[in-house]
Amino acid sequence: MAKRKHRLSRRPKGKENRVENQTSVDNQIKRKKSLGALRKHQKTKPRSPDATGKLYFQRHTLAEICRQLKDGGGDEISCNIAAWRNNDQHGQYLTVEVSPEYVCERQTFNPGMFDDIFDDDE
Repeated sequence: MAKRKHRLSRRPKGKENRVENQTSVDNQIKRKKSLGALRKHQKTKPRSPDATGKLYFQRHTLAEICRQLKDGGGDEISCNIAAWRNNDQHGQYLTVEVSPEYVCERQTFNPGMFDDIFDDDE
């Protein structure tokens, strides 16, 4: 009986490469915005809304809003909202965007750092 040569196990690299590539692609591609649309609504009662629509939250937007809510410790946070007027085959509408409020992270100023970079003793 002839001996068979054992090959090194070759796992398909495709899946591993895809995971690595996907991570780097996710970091390179600009994140999608959380957008929606408002269209004029036919009022049936005096308190009916003037416009209705849907908003599509992206995971990263909702995660940041939740993080700010948790870190703030309260029951409410402030978010940004923006709108653009548009037209399509169904008529006029507003495109709306919701985004978390920009929180400037404070950086501590270290004057010694500049002394090291701009050494005037020379």
